[in-house]
Amino acid sequence: MWSIRPTLAALVLVFISVLAYAGVAVSPEAAALHREAIVCDLHADTHFMITYMGYDFGARHRTVDWGPAGIGAPFSDIDLPRLKEGGVDLFNFSICPVPKDNKTPGAAAFVRRSLNTMDRLLQKYPDRLGLARSPAEARSIVASGRVAMLASVEGGSAIEESLDILHEFFDRGARYLTLTHQKTLTWAESGTDGGSPAINGLSDFGRRVALEMERMGMMIDLAHVNEETFWAVLQTVKCPVIVTHAAAAGISPHHRNLTDAQIKAIAERGGVIGVIYEISYLDSTGRKPVGVGLIADHIDYIKQVGGIDVIALGSDWDGSVHIPPELGDASRLPNLTAELLRRGYTHDEIKKILGKNFLRAWAAIEAAAGKN
Repeated sequence: MWSIRPTLAALVLVFISVLAYAGVAVSPEAAALHREAIVCDLHADTHFMITYMGYDFGARHRTVDWGPAGIGAPFSDIDLPRLKEGGVDLFNFSICPVPKDNKTPGAAAFVRRSLNTMDRLLQKYPDRLGLARSPAEARSIVASGRVAMLASVEGGSAIEESLDILHEFFDRGARYLTLTHQKTLTWAESGTDGGSPAINGLSDFGRRVALEMERMGMMIDLAHVNEETFWAVLQTVKCPVIVTHAAAAGISPHHRNLTDAQIKAIAERGGVIGVIYEISYLDSTGRKPVGVGLIADHIDYIKQVGGIDVIALGSDWDGSVHIPPELGDASRLPNLTAELLRRGYTHDEIKKILGKNFLRAWAAIEAAAGKN
């Protein structure tokens, strides 16, 4: 009869060798901890390359070894092999609609096309990939050895002011909606373009969207919204909310980052903040040493303000972002685990940050569905 200890040791050795192949050198403790954790990334933009640029998600890539004549776009951070190499168990298939306002028709059709692409991916790689429609389903997919895909829509222009379309996307598997992207809508304000005083956070329709998402159990993502919309949502719904990719304004002032009051409010609701890897958000001064420590600094700060349970990961890989080289693609994520260990985080705290917090918040949002 085999002892479990040699089996676990062998798995760790295999994982360490994979990390070495990926250019990641971490300690055996960090490698083992990373492998034990359920690792969730809340935001990535790879869908556009797959849908519109012929990107083969099942093959391992570097930045410029794909596309016409072997030349790809200057981003290629995620594919199935590198997700497995980096121990990423759940990744986000975020669909950012074009057009980005809700005055021009076509955003819903854009999302439908990308959802069709997602369906074909699932059919092409049934033994490697699964669509997670719930936290329980995510855990089941991961337990089967596959990577879990979390589908989402980044920008409320996609629903074209129709709750029916919101339901359609939910029925097809989208489990969060980012209310705005870079443009203010007729019903919600973006933090990028200055918003609109006439909307005052949310219009009546915007409140209907938030309430319907709460009733459905669809996660409300407040990345990209301005402060007026943020607080209007929290005044409208009672469920936890999420911010999938942002950082802390307290150490890096930026319109996409969260104030201490916002961090505390998300924590009090039982939601999570996916810490982004974009250097300009992490260091708005541009003077700090560039490295994985920038991300860990924001994790430290958010923990101090809101507690350990509010922290998650939201890389924004493939979003044309400038990322510390230690986390330049999905295969290198164990470098963050190693940095958190170095800073004295416990194994349980790191597992919460890597994925447990998000799965707990998602389950709470699911449980709140239909109660208000």
